[in-house]
Amino acid sequence: MAEGQKRVSPYLEWAVLTEFAYLPGEWFWVLLELDGPAEAFARSVVSSGLDQSIRIPAVYRGAPPSLRGADLTCCMAIARREALSAIVGGNVSRGETKRFAPLLPSINRIELGTPTTHLFEKTDPIEQPLPATRPSRRAIVAIIDDGLAFAHERFRFRNGRSRVKYFWNQDDHTNTGMPTGFGWGRELQENEINRLLTSCTHTGLLDEDEFYRLAGQKLVARRAKHGTHVMDIACGRDPKHAVPEDPSLPYIIGVQLPKWVTEETSGAFLTPNVYAAISYVLSRADQISAAEGTGPIPVVINLSYGTIAGPHDGTSQLEAAIDELIASRTVPLRVVLPAGNHYLARCHAFVELPQVSVRSQQPERLKWRVQPDDKANSFMELWLPKQPTEKSRPEIAIRITTPTNQRSPWIGANQDWQWRVGGRLRFFAKYDATVGERSQIFLAMAPTAALTTPPRTAPSGTWLIEFKNKRAATTVDVWIQRGDTPFGYPLSGRQSRFEDKDYVRFDLAGRLEQDDKGSSPVRRESTINALATGTRAIVAGAYRRSDKDVSEYSGGGGRATAGGASPIRSPDVSAVGDESPVYRNLLAAGTRSGSVVTMNGTSVAAPQVTRLISELMISQLACDRPDVQRIVRRGDTKAPGPGSPLAVRLGAGRLDRCGRPNRP
Repeated sequence: MAEGQKRVSPYLEWAVLTEFAYLPGEWFWVLLELDGPAEAFARSVVSSGLDQSIRIPAVYRGAPPSLRGADLTCCMAIARREALSAIVGGNVSRGETKRFAPLLPSINRIELGTPTTHLFEKTDPIEQPLPATRPSRRAIVAIIDDGLAFAHERFRFRNGRSRVKYFWNQDDHTNTGMPTGFGWGRELQENEINRLLTSCTHTGLLDEDEFYRLAGQKLVARRAKHGTHVMDIACGRDPKHAVPEDPSLPYIIGVQLPKWVTEETSGAFLTPNVYAAISYVLSRADQISAAEGTGPIPVVINLSYGTIAGPHDGTSQLEAAIDELIASRTVPLRVVLPAGNHYLARCHAFVELPQVSVRSQQPERLKWRVQPDDKANSFMELWLPKQPTEKSRPEIAIRITTPTNQRSPWIGANQDWQWRVGGRLRFFAKYDATVGERSQIFLAMAPTAALTTPPRTAPSGTWLIEFKNKRAATTVDVWIQRGDTPFGYPLSGRQSRFEDKDYVRFDLAGRLEQDDKGSSPVRRESTINALATGTRAIVAGAYRRSDKDVSEYSGGGGRATAGGASPIRSPDVSAVGDESPVYRNLLAAGTRSGSVVTMNGTSVAAPQVTRLISELMISQLACDRPDVQRIVRRGDTKAPGPGSPLAVRLGAGRLDRCGRPNRP
């Protein structure tokens, strides 16, 4: 099924080929990109009675009033394992999948998420009145993250009531309070949150453990959680200075992502749940405006998540969906993303392949170092330049040598290689070359530590990847996918990396080298978060407060071309990610009131930009990407010049940790 395979994420194909060994389950989240309106597709699924193969939340059968519904071409769904296997394998001629087959031509892309055991039922769409014409004077800050301690005093008013309008726990499977239009997880609205706050307050003190137990929020049991830290920076306020009548206080909407989505090390499977979370935020924002009798309310969403591998040109499925939502909303919607923390991770290589001249020309090589005791899959993505015609399309071949000296054949355009041991797939390589699109080569590897009996492991050590050019000179961007274990979770994945003798890790003083030097193909450039290269999202890098220098881990944009521009975008702005080279952290709220904890990274820089944007929205000032760039460039007396090497890391300028431009 060649045509169908073009619409399938390679991560989904890997899952099918491994019989879902690393993502066990019967139903899976998926993100669908369609060639027409999502509303029409969602209705056709319902009318076809395909709930045994695929289910789409009712919210997608009617877009929120603040969106132009006909413009939306993405939706989240859950699909049965057998249906996904049939789509990948091309066998959609039997049983329930045969009824699903007529809808396949409407699907441009399918992206896989994690398994789910919670099957939402068919429900009616939300009935939302058209918004009033009176403009709103407020703004909404939405946090999509993990471990949101939303009862913390930093998110309450002085009178003890909650500032949180809506909280959706996607990880709750108790069938209690499922949000209308979505049908899974648990939703807590402002009134219910306040009732819980009252019932859990004893002798004037809130028992937060009791509150979270009754609210079903189990993911704040640790003293420090990423989501709470981020939420405090984005919209936390000392309750002594927070009163309901204060128009400068934004409303808060929180979405807790499922534990498995965050725990899965690559981040490649989070997109369906993130898109559902954004859909929820926009739906509830319209409910708030309807309740207050105003027009749609401006919304800024903080999504402090990132991945490494991807096309890095804004065409990935989630990036395109975010751009579509921002463009479709009738009032400002802003999405803030981190630049990523993998500048020095040795996970990007830029391979230059000269035009083939002689048959004996030596192939270019990359060494992929995969660590032992890695309980997660390892992935790599290779991307070639886009060319419009078959004749101009670059064409290469690659060959894989394992640490145990097994060698693949040369893998050319539209070919694949499966390395099996004892009938079980250990390694998968696929070269997808489509005219008019960028060719992609996808490599997937089993864990190096046993998870099953018998084990499905791949050997750790150095894997050799060789390149052979078949046409004119071309280049290949290669990214190793994120594989480290997220903060607060048991050690599972271990980050793999490139190894090269010419890569300069340290400068002459023994410090980590910050610039690409020498002839190594392993590069620090183009290490920006692969989810943050769209055209409309606002991207934040990190810098040190003490010396105003860029944080050593903060991801950067791409190399400049002959015309002075870069095909891979840079961050828009930088905010404090570390206090100093010695104190590499930033203080913000722990999961219990009165506590503070330290974290660092571009994930804590992004919410500072979110706070600034919410202030601009409340002041009814322009807050798009160019506006934020202009504000920080004007406020930073040492702002890097446009196109300079420092701008590739810092963007247009620096914000201080309160989200306001720096002053001399």
